[in-house]
Amino acid sequence: MRERKRSMWEMIKAEFRHIRRNRLLLLSFIVICFIPFLYSIFFLKSVWDPYGSTQNLPVAVVNEDRAVKYQGQTLKVGAQLVQELRKNKQLKWEIVSKQTAKEGLAHRKYYTVVTIPKDFSKNAATVLDQSPKKMELKYETNGSLNYIGQVISEMAMTKLNQKIRAQVTQSYATTMIKLVKQVGTGFNQAASGAKQISTGMVTLNSGTNQFVAGVSTVNNGVQTLQAAVTPLASGASQLASGSTTLASGVNQYTSGVGLLAAGLTKLSANSAALNAGTATLASGVNQYTSGVDQLGSGLTTLKNNSASLRSGAASLNQGAGQLSNGASQLNATVNSSLGSLDFTGIMSAMNQASQMKSSLASLQSGLTQAQSALSAVSTEANQLKTAPSALSGVSSAASSLSGVAQNDNEIALLAGALAKSTTDATTKAQLDTIVQKAQSNVTTIQGLGTALSQVNSLSTSLSGLQSQLNNLASLQTTLSGAQTTLNQANQLLTTLQGYQGALSAMPSQLAALKQATNSLASGAASLQSGMSTAQAGINQYTAGVDTAASGASQLSANSASLTSGANQLQSGVSQYTAGVNQANAGTGQLTANSAALVSGANQLATALIQLNAKVPSLVSGVSALASGTQKLVDNSPALVAGTAKLNAGAGELADKLISGAEKVNAVQPSKKAAKMFAAPTTVKHTNYSYVPNYGHALAPYVLSVALYVGTLIFNFVYPIRRVALFGRKASAWWASKLAVGMTSVTVMALAEGGIMMLLGLQVLHVPSFFWTLILFGWASMAVVMFLSMTFDNPGRFVAMVLLMLQLGGSGGTFPMQVTMKFYNVIHWYLPMTYSILGLRNGISGGLGAHYVAFCNSVLLAITIVFVILLLVSMIYLQRHHYAGKSELDNNQELLGPEADDDGMHLKDRQQSV
Repeated sequence: MRERKRSMWEMIKAEFRHIRRNRLLLLSFIVICFIPFLYSIFFLKSVWDPYGSTQNLPVAVVNEDRAVKYQGQTLKVGAQLVQELRKNKQLKWEIVSKQTAKEGLAHRKYYTVVTIPKDFSKNAATVLDQSPKKMELKYETNGSLNYIGQVISEMAMTKLNQKIRAQVTQSYATTMIKLVKQVGTGFNQAASGAKQISTGMVTLNSGTNQFVAGVSTVNNGVQTLQAAVTPLASGASQLASGSTTLASGVNQYTSGVGLLAAGLTKLSANSAALNAGTATLASGVNQYTSGVDQLGSGLTTLKNNSASLRSGAASLNQGAGQLSNGASQLNATVNSSLGSLDFTGIMSAMNQASQMKSSLASLQSGLTQAQSALSAVSTEANQLKTAPSALSGVSSAASSLSGVAQNDNEIALLAGALAKSTTDATTKAQLDTIVQKAQSNVTTIQGLGTALSQVNSLSTSLSGLQSQLNNLASLQTTLSGAQTTLNQANQLLTTLQGYQGALSAMPSQLAALKQATNSLASGAASLQSGMSTAQAGINQYTAGVDTAASGASQLSANSASLTSGANQLQSGVSQYTAGVNQANAGTGQLTANSAALVSGANQLATALIQLNAKVPSLVSGVSALASGTQKLVDNSPALVAGTAKLNAGAGELADKLISGAEKVNAVQPSKKAAKMFAAPTTVKHTNYSYVPNYGHALAPYVLSVALYVGTLIFNFVYPIRRVALFGRKASAWWASKLAVGMTSVTVMALAEGGIMMLLGLQVLHVPSFFWTLILFGWASMAVVMFLSMTFDNPGRFVAMVLLMLQLGGSGGTFPMQVTMKFYNVIHWYLPMTYSILGLRNGISGGLGAHYVAFCNSVLLAITIVFVILLLVSMIYLQRHHYAGKSELDNNQELLGPEADDDGMHLKDRQQSV
């Protein structure tokens, strides 16, 4: 074991001694150690911070925009944009003409040309239009000149577009803020107006209901008019034809005026007699009404006593019946039981007779009152006998008044016709006065006629009452007979009372008693018969009194009307005579105006012919009017419902507008609010891990590639198959080559990382950074050395292919999510994947120590695996005598002969061995 270690150290020392003695090999070794640094520094510094120098990227700006007016303000978005670009240092903005920009893009002077079209501001002002137009900012790029330049331009244009949108939105917001203030004022005015509208809608609703009711009434009237206007045509025709008749009638009228004048003269002459007759009538009516009042008073007294008379007659009749029954029983008892008299029954009958005597006293008192009342009625009846003769005079006066009323009516009609036909205002006024007087006389006489007809009916009632009163004499005779009968009954009852005492004292006088009972029974029967007759007469009397009293009441009730009518008649006759005199005077004027009346009749005939021609148009118009009013009626419910909705809506509108006005006026927007509208969001960036620039972002990838390239160059330049000491084991050969390779790549990693840090690479975790570089260098050296040692040049080619795969599949430039699927498949099988992740965490952090430990463990595992594979390969090469043989021998001759210190070549040694 010690021998093996000593052999390994000797082989390693011999390898480094050979490098030290061969100046070209030593120089190559040193240069190879700095190749990764040189590769990294030149590449990274070229792209160290490209996005931090965009202010040098030339971009042409052509402004063709024209200012416009918007909401009372001048809107010039293009000019404002140019001013902003002059201050902007993100790109090298050059404001040029359209021709200059075109030539600059063609001659590779500009990467991008931005054109602000002439309708840029105009389109900005269409934001509130029905069809707003977008503001189109045009830009043209030349990607062939440099694609990254195009990308940077596009990014700048995106930011520029956002800035333009913010500026335009701020302008919109400023304008809208002003409009909001105006809207607040308008809301207040609208709320006030809405209140007035709401109040007006209440009035409108009420008026609509009245309108609907009026429309219905108008429609009914128009429909009636439509129905009535239909016969208008025939009526107009009749009027036209009747105008001729009117003309001839006017001629007759003029002749009748003369007759009227003669008649009025006669009426005027008879007026005095008429006045005297009406005065006599009034006097007779007064006498009549006085008698009627006296008659009514007497009949009322009779009517009031009739009840007592009927009651007494009824009681008397009942007592007479009881007396007759008792007398009959007494007579029968006496006749049948003379031998065995029952004095108890006899005494009972006697007691009934005593009771009857008291009833007879009441009846006799009633008869006395009836006779007194009948005497008073007879006196009043004698006075009524003169009433029919007075009423007959009234009837004759009524007949005379009827004739007068007829004459006055004819005068009124004739005077009315004359008034319509005359054109003279004075004559027409006089004729109208005659008509009014005559009509007033007719009305008065008609009222008197009504009163006189009541007088006639009263006369008839008096005639009937007279016949009733004539019966009072016979009724008085009947009452006298009833009084005589009552006196006899009273005497008989007195006799019976005497018999009662005799019977009590003398029961033996049966014969006298029998005779007395027979007389008593006969007298009681006569009394009962007389009382029945008396009661019937009394009933007839009271009924007649009631009828007479009712008639007298009617007479009394009508007396006032009759007296008033007579007075009105007398007054009317006076007015009538005065009117007759006026009419007599007016007929003269009528005669004088007859010629004008004839002329007017002719004009009327002509006008009626014209009217007849216009009637069809009138009928058509009325029909159209009826149709229209019917439509109004049909639509009235909808109108009422609509106004009701409008009323409710107006109230709600007023409430909402007031609420809206309060809310709008509560908002007090400012310039800050406008800026908020323009840019409502802001981006707050927090760095979980910080990468200063593009160079730092690309450094893990470039450093890894540089290290791998360094290992490739080392295995191309350095003679890895050369054997420093022959006769040693393969493990010693393996240890010597591995020591040189690992030392070389370690120096590469330290030099690359250290110098890059000195030149500005900022590293957050320095130990982790260098440890990852060293591990990746070891892994790369192990892989490339294994391929080069085992397969010689084909192995080196495979190592180069592996480099190409790692360039695309390690994720050094773009995220793996945006690369092809193939590279995503091989990604986790590539050593550079883990070195890039580890270096990223070492430079800027953000991946976590545990993740870096995992990546470093993978790199260490790759190193161990390929170092073991290298040992196996070198054992195989030595056993099969490939040690020291390489396809690069001719290329590596300058690095020293493949011989040891004794100067023997490998081939000779192999033969000697």
